[in-house]
Amino acid sequence: MLRSQTARRGLITTLAAAAALFVVPAAFANHPVLVEGNCNNATDPMFSPVPAPGTCGDYDGDGLIGTAEDNDGDRVFGTINGANTTGSAATRVNNNGTITVVTSGLFAEQVTLSGNVTLEAAAGVEANLDAVRQGDAGSTPRQGQPGIIVNAPANRQVVIRNIQSRNWTSGFQINGDSRVALEGVRAEHNVNYGIEITGNARVAISDSEVYATGRRVNPMTGDFPSTANQPDPGTGIEFDDHATGTVFFTRVTGSTSAGVDAGKNRVCLALVNVFDNAGGDVRGAKVSNNGTCVGSAPGKGSDDR
Repeated sequence: MLRSQTARRGLITTLAAAAALFVVPAAFANHPVLVEGNCNNATDPMFSPVPAPGTCGDYDGDGLIGTAEDNDGDRVFGTINGANTTGSAATRVNNNGTITVVTSGLFAEQVTLSGNVTLEAAAGVEANLDAVRQGDAGSTPRQGQPGIIVNAPANRQVVIRNIQSRNWTSGFQINGDSRVALEGVRAEHNVNYGIEITGNARVAISDSEVYATGRRVNPMTGDFPSTANQPDPGTGIEFDDHATGTVFFTRVTGSTSAGVDAGKNRVCLALVNVFDNAGGDVRGAKVSNNGTCVGSAPGKGSDDR
């Protein structure tokens, strides 16, 4: 009997060890994680002090926020970068999964996406990636950087949904061979571009808003536009290099340069409200007369069939 029990324990131990060889690390699994909302002012005494970009959400009620929440080993994080690449290695998505912001707030952090990853805010949540946070010394250097950068290979797909990006050089910068869907995003008061698309990227933009590109009033970095500070160039949406895409049911207003600039690239606009852009509303893009884009081609004004 004793010998039989010993044999069974040995078999269980052997099977457990063998199974462990086939466990895929969580960091490489395609799984969802949550991000708690941030506060506007991380130094407010009513909130616990944490390293920038400190938060006060504590969505899961564990008493941890900000970067402390990033590293506690569960699947609720305090920063977007923590949820993606810098938090607990066993639970972060590592550019392969879904990152959902579950409570409203400000995220004063530059974010880079490079894999099969979805970044989204839950319904009713205001997730604002803002270069400026009052009282934060990092606000000035952040304003000289893009906000959300996508640089992924052509065999990956990035989705960004219901996210706002403000006060950067480019609210959204999409590079290389990236394949991206922007749905319900907002870009406001970014200096050079609201949405900048370069390289061979292919991007579908829908249900989105791009406002006041090239316009910013700031005592630290200077006012844009002004004699001393000119946007470069202040375009709402630009398809540069060989980038292609579609823009559907989207508003672009108040840019200091063009609203949408596609150059000679294959870009189609459908049901787009482009108004009051100082450099002209549309350059180069094909504007569909029938409300659809089936494949896109340069030129303006003819149906896309």
